[in-house]
Amino acid sequence: MYKIAHISDLHISYKDEDGNGKKLVELLHDIKEKDCDHVFITGDIVENPGEQDLHFVREILVKFDLMHQERLSIVPGNHDIFGGAYKEGLGSINFPLRCRNTDYEEKLGMFIEVFRETFPENAYYPYMKIMDNVTVTALNSVQKWSVDENPEGSNGYIETEDFLMLKKIFKKDESTTKNKIVILHHHLNIPELNDEYPAHSLWLKTINWKMKLHNRKALLKFLSKNKASIICHGHTHINEVYMERGITMVNSSACLVPLTDDGIRSYNLLYIPDKEDENEYLKIERVYI
Repeated sequence: MYKIAHISDLHISYKDEDGNGKKLVELLHDIKEKDCDHVFITGDIVENPGEQDLHFVREILVKFDLMHQERLSIVPGNHDIFGGAYKEGLGSINFPLRCRNTDYEEKLGMFIEVFRETFPENAYYPYMKIMDNVTVTALNSVQKWSVDENPEGSNGYIETEDFLMLKKIFKKDESTTKNKIVILHHHLNIPELNDEYPAHSLWLKTINWKMKLHNRKALLKFLSKNKASIICHGHTHINEVYMERGITMVNSSACLVPLTDDGIRSYNLLYIPDKEDENEYLKIERVYI
């Protein structure tokens, strides 16, 4: 079995006032003890996209020997481009202005360069890796700022040029594996109220206007048609596994900062069968911290 640890939404700052950096070290020790082959981090690596913050995370990943494309796949979240309002005291009035003034390409470029060793050679988003008996396709789902569609920088969208590149990548894919995994930051389900997490589900439903992936239907249709088996994402600060259009969705965004009714931290392990294991099936295990 090829074992992948999926974590997301770390929200780390280099001063580490809230202790998320320390929590990440504890989390990575747990992952190391489980002898994982690869790690996915699906966005919101930092709370605000400063170079010091990104390098602080990078230094932690280096200590665990994860800064290699064979060991780590990473995608940005909205906080990695636009940051967040409340820790800097901006509130709801000034934050859209800061988002509007953010140099999107500069922030994305800095993110890519800080984690460059984890990318295939000369690659940007989207890209595909082939590892063991699995392909991993990484997408940038952070939408550019728009007063109508993304005023607070937290909505998602797969840009037209990225979607075209995604189609080319899948068309060129010569692997024979059935284990096709896609990683991105934004969730692909429509929030509904539920009894297990009533506070979280109500919160998510009321703010869905600024948390959604705008072209989720088109992306799901394409990935379903091209037989993606798993999509790993974050964004909503909950641990859940669900199905959309025959694809298994894995959300590990409660690993450091759970916004759930019980506040329990957890992440997910993916067990991918080797080519020789014809009688084995893909397995997903929730791990509590």
